[in-house]
Amino acid sequence: MNRDIVHRELHGSAVVLTLEAPSKLNALSLNIREQLKEQLQRAHADPHVRCIVLTGANGSFSAGGDITKMAEQPEPLVARQRLGVLHDIVRLIISGPTPVVAAVEGVAYGAGLSLAVACDYVVAAEESRFSASFGRIGLVADCGLLWTLPQRVGLGLARDLLMTGRPFGVAQALEWGVVDEAAPKGDALSIALAKARHYEAIAPLAIAAVKSALYRRPASLEEALHIESDLQDFLRNTRDHVAACKAFLKKGTVQFEGR
Repeated sequence: MNRDIVHRELHGSAVVLTLEAPSKLNALSLNIREQLKEQLQRAHADPHVRCIVLTGANGSFSAGGDITKMAEQPEPLVARQRLGVLHDIVRLIISGPTPVVAAVEGVAYGAGLSLAVACDYVVAAEESRFSASFGRIGLVADCGLLWTLPQRVGLGLARDLLMTGRPFGVAQALEWGVVDEAAPKGDALSIALAKARHYEAIAPLAIAAVKSALYRRPASLEEALHIESDLQDFLRNTRDHVAACKAFLKKGTVQFEGR
């Protein structure tokens, strides 16, 4: 039986969340949205999880929104509520304390592209394809893409990609900054998990502080320095910072606890 689910699997300190909607290229049905939101909340709250890897099943990341449901023309309030779940997901990816890595195979179209570029690091297989395809069904880009895409590619290129919906491959995505690392076909997940291990050497509260500061997007140097001072005051008093300083002086190692 084909079911829309989000599969969860632990790999050491990383948790892999896999979108599974076999008949729809992992389109973001309401069931998948609600499960993904719940799983992201669970992962961010777990001190043993040091990285979240987001991927798709059966050789695709996600084709975006479930057009079969869009065609039903739900009431405006219902449609807004459904979009609101996606907004919660994007907030959790961008501002949550745990780093999120996207492992992209196949297509990342529409809201699938939005989810990928919201992640802290994007690994994509060589034959992956991307498109901000919203205009092709008469909609504007959503799930934060109007904010995240210009940050990755610049305003001029973002305008073109958002207004034409033209598809592009991994070589262009890598050159433009949509993708951070390319992988052979079928290897995006394994390379994403290798990236996840890099975060184990960094204090989790320090990573959370970076994500929090970047999410707030300081508009000036002075605002950035103010945010920096507040975060540093907090981090200086953490057990991880004290333990790391002692380990450094003794030429030892430290196991960060997130405290």
